Amino acid sequence: MQFRVPQFLDIEDKVFGPFTFKQFGYLLGAGGFAYIFWKLVPSVIISFPLILIFSGTFIALAFVKINNRPFADVMESAYKFLIGDKVLVWHKNEIKREDIGAQRLKQIEADKAKVIQNTASKAITPEKIRDLSAKLNILEVKNIQKEERAEMSMSLRERLMKKNV
Repeated sequence: MQFRVPQFLDIEDKVFGPFTFKQFGYLLGAGGFAYIFWKLVPSVIISFPLILIFSGTFIALAFVKINNRPFADVMESAYKFLIGDKVLVWHKNEIKREDIGAQRLKQIEADKAKVIQNTASKAITPEKIRDLSAKLNILEVKNIQKEERAEMSMSLRERLMKKNV
């Protein structure tokens, strides 16, 4: 039995016409602040900038996205940045020789000695170069022999094909 897998789970439902519940709430907040500032503040010179600032913020919260993130998340991150510490101090955790047991320290030293010995034994000497070139020559001869066999088998196939035709 097959089931339909829901798609687009991150898209909110449109509840109030073309607006989601959250957007509608922000728009109500913008209208409410505009009404309160218009009625309670006596001067238009003071109330109009307050209406623009608060209503503009609420409308931005409802509709603006920055880098596909809601404006509310951006404002929260900005607030945390402004309030939080801005100095990062790095403390290096040094391992002291006293902290490591004597047996572990000996094991580390032995591993280092093995690595140094292995790298020293892998030095290229003229004898190793001669051995390597001899091996390569043998491989070349084998490859040439394989090619000759392939040509011979092709010629046999061609002969058989001619006889069958």
